[in-house]
Amino acid sequence: RFPCDRTSANRRVRAHTWTWIAMQLANGTRAMQGKRLAQTTRLPSAGRGSVAARAAADRPMWLPGATPPAHLKGTIAGDRGFDPLSLGVEPERLKWYTEAELYNGRWAMAGVFGIIHQEALGKAGLIKDIPWFNTGYELKDEFPIAAQLGVLFPLFGFLELTRYQGFKKTGECGVINMFPFDPLGMKSEKMKEREVKNGRLAMMAFVGFVVQAVVCRQGPLDCMYGHIADPFNNNILTNIVSPAGATYPGM
Repeated sequence: RFPCDRTSANRRVRAHTWTWIAMQLANGTRAMQGKRLAQTTRLPSAGRGSVAARAAADRPMWLPGATPPAHLKGTIAGDRGFDPLSLGVEPERLKWYTEAELYNGRWAMAGVFGIIHQEALGKAGLIKDIPWFNTGYELKDEFPIAAQLGVLFPLFGFLELTRYQGFKKTGECGVINMFPFDPLGMKSEKMKEREVKNGRLAMMAFVGFVVQAVVCRQGPLDCMYGHIADPFNNNILTNIVSPAGATYPGM
């Protein structure tokens, strides 16, 4: 009478075995799906991290391989991670220094353009051939200093006051009530970068013009012609050692 009972028991054991195997396979499948899902959800953040790392590595610096200060994140036009004195640590102060650099760069570009063209036109005989650093003194009879001051002080006082007020309100550089000042519609990130670069170059050039005027008493074109004519005697080293020994034209 027992064979039937053993057959039923075997069937139940086999059924339980197959059920357990099926459950294990199902659990394994769910685990694999969960792992793939987790990997898929982590991919974007990993991708963003690698992109950010590549962007940081590709960021141009003032010195190859230099580490930028924490407050310079590369978001400002012309930012090359150069702030050895930590002048821009405070965000509000950094904004003002950025504006000051841009403003001085614009004046330097205008000044360098004027100095070179004044000397070139003077050499061509189209205007009086006067060194740029002596122009104010040579023309004092035609443009009296007192009259100049009477015009320049109130005019530039008004322009500077309105510029400061407009910058405080908008964070942009402009003129009177136009902030930003962009009559030709050329404002873009690319043009901002170019303007800062040219402004920095012009400021360095103006410093060079001043040094030339003090040492050689000549304008930039005369100094260039003198160096081309006799580069071994007319250069920065000979001027530092013996300025009186230089043989620039007109000296």
